[in-house]
Amino acid sequence: MHGQTIWIDPTAEMVIVRLAPHPVAANAANDPTSLPAYRALADYLMDQEQ
Repeated sequence: MHGQTIWIDPTAEMVIVRLAPHPVAANAANDPTSLPAYRALADYLMDQEQ
Protein backbone atom coordinates (compact mmCIF):
# COMPACT_ATOMS: atom_id res chain seq x y z
CA MET A 1 0.00 0.00 0.00
CA HIS A 2 1.29 3.45 -0.91
CA GLY A 3 0.32 6.91 0.30
CA GLN A 4 1.46 6.92 3.92
CA THR A 5 3.25 9.98 5.23
CA ILE A 6 4.96 10.92 8.46
CA TRP A 7 5.60 14.66 8.70
CA ILE A 8 7.63 15.92 11.66
CA ASP A 9 8.06 19.58 12.61
CA PRO A 10 10.32 19.85 15.68
CA THR A 11 9.82 23.61 15.93
CA ALA A 12 6.05 23.23 16.18
CA GLU A 13 6.47 20.08 18.30
CA MET A 14 4.08 18.40 15.89
CA VAL A 15 3.84 15.08 14.08
CA ILE A 16 1.29 14.33 11.38
CA VAL A 17 0.72 10.76 10.24
CA ARG A 18 -1.38 10.21 7.15
CA LEU A 19 -2.62 6.70 6.49
CA ALA A 20 -4.25 7.00 3.10
CA PRO A 21 -4.17 4.48 0.27
CA HIS A 22 -2.70 5.63 -3.02
CA PRO A 23 -2.35 3.46 -6.12
CA VAL A 24 1.09 4.80 -7.14
CA ALA A 25 4.39 4.62 -5.25
CA ALA A 26 5.06 8.34 -5.59
CA ASN A 27 4.09 11.50 -3.73
CA ALA A 28 4.19 13.92 -6.67
CA ALA A 29 0.40 14.18 -6.79
CA ASN A 30 -0.04 14.56 -3.03
CA ASP A 31 2.89 16.73 -1.92
CA PRO A 32 1.78 20.00 -3.58
CA THR A 33 -1.45 19.83 -1.56
CA SER A 34 -0.44 18.01 1.60
CA LEU A 35 2.85 19.67 2.52
CA PRO A 36 1.52 23.26 2.43
CA ALA A 37 -1.49 22.12 4.46
CA TYR A 38 0.77 20.56 7.11
CA ARG A 39 2.87 23.72 7.25
CA ALA A 40 -0.23 25.95 7.51
CA LEU A 41 -1.58 23.82 10.35
CA ALA A 42 1.73 24.00 12.22
CA ASP A 43 1.91 27.78 11.73
CA TYR A 44 -1.67 28.22 12.90
CA LEU A 45 -1.19 26.13 16.03
CA MET A 46 2.08 27.88 16.90
CA ASP A 47 0.34 31.26 16.55
CA GLN A 48 -2.36 30.11 18.99
CA GLU A 49 0.26 29.55 21.69
CA GLN A 50 1.36 33.20 21.67
